[in-house]
Amino acid sequence: MEKQESIGFIELCLRVLNNDLKHFKLCCAIVLIPTIAVFVAVMWVIKPCYRASAIVTPPAADNTMSSLNASLSSSLGGMSSLLGLSSNENDANAVWTILNSWELHDQVIREFNLKEHYEFDGDFHADLLKKFRKNFGLECNDENMFVITVEDEDYALAAKMVQFMLDKADSAFNHFKTTQARQTREYFQSRLDSCDKDLDSLLAKFVKFQVDNNFYDPEIQMESTIKYIAELQAKRDEVGIEMAYEKANRGADSKRYDELSKRYNGINNALNGTLGGRHKKMGMVALKQSPELGAEYMRIEAQIRVQESLYKFLRQQSEQLRIEESKMLTNLHVIEPPWANNKKVFPLRGVTLIFTVFVSFLLASIICSVMEYLRSEESTDSTVAKEWRVFKGFFKKSKV
Repeated sequence: MEKQESIGFIELCLRVLNNDLKHFKLCCAIVLIPTIAVFVAVMWVIKPCYRASAIVTPPAADNTMSSLNASLSSSLGGMSSLLGLSSNENDANAVWTILNSWELHDQVIREFNLKEHYEFDGDFHADLLKKFRKNFGLECNDENMFVITVEDEDYALAAKMVQFMLDKADSAFNHFKTTQARQTREYFQSRLDSCDKDLDSLLAKFVKFQVDNNFYDPEIQMESTIKYIAELQAKRDEVGIEMAYEKANRGADSKRYDELSKRYNGINNALNGTLGGRHKKMGMVALKQSPELGAEYMRIEAQIRVQESLYKFLRQQSEQLRIEESKMLTNLHVIEPPWANNKKVFPLRGVTLIFTVFVSFLLASIICSVMEYLRSEESTDSTVAKEWRVFKGFFKKSKV
């Protein structure tokens, strides 16, 4: 057997070009016919598509609801999640959901009569919604901003649709935030009313306790009582010493001793009466009852302080929520507004034509090379030539 020589790249390219030149008319037809057809299609048959886009920022974090959420998270643990309060991240997710919602897309379809604009003749509204969503795009760029795009055959209509979606999304998010604030405010208001009743009940109970026990200020009353008892004890000891001196000098039958004895008994009775709480109407406290009264006084006073603190907190948050509920602000700040961009995004004429020419030329080169190869095989009457004649004969028999 003869060893076949390897064919280099340049030789291969030259052979292909020579084969194309030998079948020049066929090669030109294979290249030109598809190219002309595609050119006519992209220029006059296929309707061009335009794209309108807008870049918006997610909702800002420095608002009343965010500060309230932070306050509740720090002071009441998981209360913010139980009340449905949202953070800035959740607000951004809410806007993302609104922009992707079928309610908003359905509003766009009805507002711009897209059923007629798309020449939609299907039976199911879901198919029309799906067709719109093929032309709608929403993504988050590297700066964490939302990029909204709409493609359509009418570039002015595409810009209007993007602007309409921005307005409706902002309105829907405003409704979401005000509804959230109203529901939370109603909860706070109910807790505020309950706290107000509890506080009034505690105050009434505290006043009754003070009146019934003549116990108004434990610190001052205890100090005054102990001071008074100490004075009585000092006087009693003084009279006792004087009595002992009088008894030693003049005896127990003297008039002075009798006066001192009456005075001693009077002071002693006053001291015992003070210890037993006989002078409580004068602000004196019975020492035996003072621990129990003091503990009850401090317990009620602590409950009142807790209720007062809770009432102030609820009142403050309720007023903040009233302000939030009444606000109608723009939450989606447009960085790049939509505009009527008349630059086509589809079809890409230059790319399409270059691709068509390349593919058709490749196909023409393959066909010409195969034809030249079969011709050379027929001249040598090889096995491939015999198979080729059988193949052509099959089609000749079919024609007959």
